Amino acid sequence: MQIRLIEGLQWNLQESAEGWLCNAGGEKIHLRQGDMDGACGPYCLAMAMLARNQLSRAQARGFEPVDGRSRYGRLMRALEHHEPLVRVGTTGDDLLDLLAQVNDREHFVCQGPGLEILQRTREHLERDLPVLLGFHGRRESGIKHWGLVIGSSDEALFMLDPAHPLQPGCAWNSLIATQPAGSRYGYRYVNPKGTWAVMLKEMLALL
Repeated sequence: MQIRLIEGLQWNLQESAEGWLCNAGGEKIHLRQGDMDGACGPYCLAMAMLARNQLSRAQARGFEPVDGRSRYGRLMRALEHHEPLVRVGTTGDDLLDLLAQVNDREHFVCQGPGLEILQRTREHLERDLPVLLGFHGRRESGIKHWGLVIGSSDEALFMLDPAHPLQPGCAWNSLIATQPAGSRYGYRYVNPKGTWAVMLKEMLALL
């Protein structure tokens, strides 16, 4: 199986023998959301900006000032007015509303069906653009989630998942199997805790 990651990602071996997945500036990309919030969508937006070297990790973590005129600065100002989204989670429409408020027209969105989402996701990965992928599980699973797709193979999309830690030496911590089983929840979401049946809801790529 041949796996291809988007261009601009690299291993930084300076911090540990195992290495960490970094952007072109040598900064770690993966961000971990809090266990009690539903901010996976905004976390994925920030990781996409990190992956594209549009943001420093220190700024993403609040350790350095952010220029309010920058793409990320405008996004954070808009997010401050949507605090409930952090608690209850974000839909694709919520993310688009945030982007509209920061006057960010440099994005592409697809809201289904699943096969079209897969096609559009692969097209953007071929252009070396990370993709935010939104998916839902069956009601009993409680899964309404976003992951950042950074690579693919013929069988899967490989994601940085803000809900789980990223182990040293690993480029991703979850995946979506791309061969649907034929049911409404025909795709398989695999993360460190197990495997769940999900449906693909939407994708968003920052251009």
